[in-house]
Amino acid sequence: MNLSEEYSALIEITQKTGEPIKTDEAHVIVHGNNILASQDTPGLVIDAEETEYGVRATFTVKAGAALEKPVHLCFGHLGKEGKQIIESKIILEEGAKAKFYAHCIFPNAIEFLHAMEGEINVGKGANMTYEEVHVHGPEGKIEVRPVTRAIVEEKGKFVSNFTLVEGRVGNLSLDIEVDVTGRLGSAEVTSKVYGKYDDQCSVRDVVRLSGENSSGLVKARVVLKDNSFGKFFGEIQGAAEGAKGHVDCTEVVQGHGCAEAVPVVSVIHPGAEITHEAAIGKIASEKLWGLMAKGLTENEAVDVVVSGLLR
Repeated sequence: MNLSEEYSALIEITQKTGEPIKTDEAHVIVHGNNILASQDTPGLVIDAEETEYGVRATFTVKAGAALEKPVHLCFGHLGKEGKQIIESKIILEEGAKAKFYAHCIFPNAIEFLHAMEGEINVGKGANMTYEEVHVHGPEGKIEVRPVTRAIVEEKGKFVSNFTLVEGRVGNLSLDIEVDVTGRLGSAEVTSKVYGKYDDQCSVRDVVRLSGENSSGLVKARVVLKDNSFGKFFGEIQGAAEGAKGHVDCTEVVQGHGCAEAVPVVSVIHPGAEITHEAAIGKIASEKLWGLMAKGLTENEAVDVVVSGLLR
């Protein structure tokens, strides 16, 4: 493929992510280590450069700017082998508001490494949502290593949603840490993963509440079937007066899938309140029987139930 064909193919595949890229909205589209397109918008400054195996980019939303439309980040590769390393920094200055939508697309990958090293700073009174959605092919053993470190300042709000349910996971090592340092700051971190075959899924979500009257939520929905394995580690640390947080984990296993859940609540300030709940189980047989009675195979019935859980 030439660069024009790669660009068109990636744009088309984003239709599967639920919020496709529109060329009149702010975006950066990367195939391997080639920046195919980049477009900013008033209030947003993009500084991106190509590296040996990927890109290095900084996105700054200026103070007081409220971006009405999402900023699309498309990182992908249409080949079967290779590596892509993304280094990103997102800064929301005081009072800024923005939603970032990251499309990670590897439909043909068999032996591939996709690593992301993300740094996020949500300034005073700023509001940021970060959606990361992966689209993989049905085969292969792609290695996915997203690492995010975020800081939320006074009255800032950060929402992170990670979804890897389309195609095969491969080997996933998701690592997110958020430090809510400011008074009345908040963070919500949600991870949704669907493991199949012999996929290996590791999710680590940590939120530290060190700001007075700050709040946090860590939520995971992990489904494992065939011979896949999944481990969820979720922690909220209450370290300030009035800090409130909750860890919520649900893992579902089918076939010979294996799941582990480690919800951790840590309170190092007497004025903090942290709670948790965790559940591991299988899909109720009556749900599958009802769908199979309508003509679905067992695997199709499982996928229908899972899609509802991971929606």
